[in-house]
Amino acid sequence: MNAELPPSSYDGVADVYDLHWGTASFLWLRAFGLLVLPQIARGARILDLCCGTGRLAGELSRRGFTLVGLDGSREMLRHGRTNAPGVPLVEADARRFGMRPTFDVVLSTFDSLNHILTLGELQSAFRCVHDCLRPGGLFFFDLNTELGYLKHWNESSEIVGDDHTMKATALYDRRRRLGLFRATIEQRAGAQVEEVELRQRCHASGDVISALEAVGFTDTETFGLEQEAIVPDCLDSAERAFYLCRRPAATAGSFRPSTRRASKGG
Repeated sequence: MNAELPPSSYDGVADVYDLHWGTASFLWLRAFGLLVLPQIARGARILDLCCGTGRLAGELSRRGFTLVGLDGSREMLRHGRTNAPGVPLVEADARRFGMRPTFDVVLSTFDSLNHILTLGELQSAFRCVHDCLRPGGLFFFDLNTELGYLKHWNESSEIVGDDHTMKATALYDRRRRLGLFRATIEQRAGAQVEEVELRQRCHASGDVISALEAVGFTDTETFGLEQEAIVPDCLDSAERAFYLCRRPAATAGSFRPSTRRASKGG
């Protein structure tokens, strides 16, 4: 745990998140099973990047995989120690972490990487992922799409729990491709109030693929989520985009990632 990290925006919402959305990550088990599982061995070593409260990491660990979780929120990881017993949890920034190339798979789910707001920082995160994968290792992640923001954002909601109330507003600025989530969480015991603000970026698929290629990933496949179906190469009509790519296997010659900047095409 890095004590020098500043508090995460998710620290204030960690308790409510784990209670109401923690198990939502299980929705990604089907996509993992369809797209990743056939390509890896039982017991494969997996890094859950932006693991949140550790629900998915715990479930994959119970299924026989070797898990490590990484997240920038100390409070989310506090829940992770309960939800993923025995799984090593690392507090670090997804944009700048360093790990040795020991992982067979890195996965990042539930539009976690949409919280990285610039293309340069997204590319930095991709470079960290590339460097911690073994040659031939897989990187699997999802991102919210423009259609997903337009369909599910620009609305308000209220959640009433046994000991708390959360009022939230999710806004999407289509021109700037920015999402803003604001929440007020009131704990009835002691009348404690927590204000939370989270931002997301809608990254164009062309930019994402270019950033992956720039750090050395190859064989990128894309899949769109359309209602309950996972459809290859169909992002324009998808509410969520899945990406699956690979760190090239070691060859006789050394691989040099491109230093060109990712394009701004969509």
